[in-house]
Amino acid sequence: MNESIAIFPLLTLFWWATQAGALAAGEAVANATLTRLAAVQPAEAHATMITPLADRGQKATVLFFLTTECSVGNGYAPEIARIVQEYQKRGVTCYGVYAHETAAAVTRHLKDYALPFSGVLDPKLQLARLTGATVTPEACILSPDSRVLYRGRIDDRAVKPGTVRAEPSVRDLRLSLDAVLAGKPVPQPVTRAIGCYLDLPAPEK
Repeated sequence: MNESIAIFPLLTLFWWATQAGALAAGEAVANATLTRLAAVQPAEAHATMITPLADRGQKATVLFFLTTECSVGNGYAPEIARIVQEYQKRGVTCYGVYAHETAAAVTRHLKDYALPFSGVLDPKLQLARLTGATVTPEACILSPDSRVLYRGRIDDRAVKPGTVRAEPSVRDLRLSLDAVLAGKPVPQPVTRAIGCYLDLPAPEK
């Protein structure tokens, strides 16, 4: 299991629309492009430098937005681990994105919940703002050239805060990844995630 922790530094990131005309919010997310990220600074001396969205030949990148204390997100840990283990064999790279935790807390969380990916610290929530993530757990699929292909829930097991089905009826993230890997459009590029809201800072002026 890779438990390297990195901190997301001050980087120049921005959205730009790729098509003419007005776009609905979901379409804007699905068709917007993130700039390529520079290498991130390791939070600990032994940590490996991480460039989360660099094109290393992966077929897609998944960012899982998480917090250590969200019961909904922690309840999804086994399914997240299964998705990571299954899809990394098919060329997908995955990271856990944490906004408010220390490197030590993230390392402990990855170990306690057996999450088999690297944790990235994003204290200014730049990744959350740029992908549109507002909730934990929430997943975002990005193409090798950093286009946002999907953002939203892992599946529909969480119906509302405090209500969780035993089994999901729609496995949104898996369906979206399968579409991406098959070279097909994602069926529903944006879905509503249920969980704990991120404390997003006011936009910088």
